[in-house]
Amino acid sequence: MIGVQTTSSPAKRAAQYLRRIARLTRAEEIPGGGYFLRAGHRNFVVDCKFARVISRHCKSTCFSMETDPDIPSAEIIASALLQLKSNPRLFKKWRKQPGYMFKANGKMFRSAGLIDWGDGV
Repeated sequence: MIGVQTTSSPAKRAAQYLRRIARLTRAEEIPGGGYFLRAGHRNFVVDCKFARVISRHCKSTCFSMETDPDIPSAEIIASALLQLKSNPRLFKKWRKQPGYMFKANGKMFRSAGLIDWGDGV
């Protein structure tokens, strides 16, 4: 059997992945590269740097998503969409404990301490 080699870049594969996740979660792309997601009784706007929850009273709360700079932005967005769709209450934990990594079920990874991105980040 001959192995199949892909010629697409990581960024291109991440963009394809994001399109599939957006369809799966019914997230809608908005101008500026973000996505609108309705999960539970909450509305979210997600882009590669922030996840925002938008209230009915036109108020918003924002959470900054710290990631490795080598991860394609589409992959960051897709991951956040999946996690928020699976558990909309996860946003509250993210906001209360910035810098920690969480599973989609809301539990913190066992070996996850505070993420240290080095100096200047």
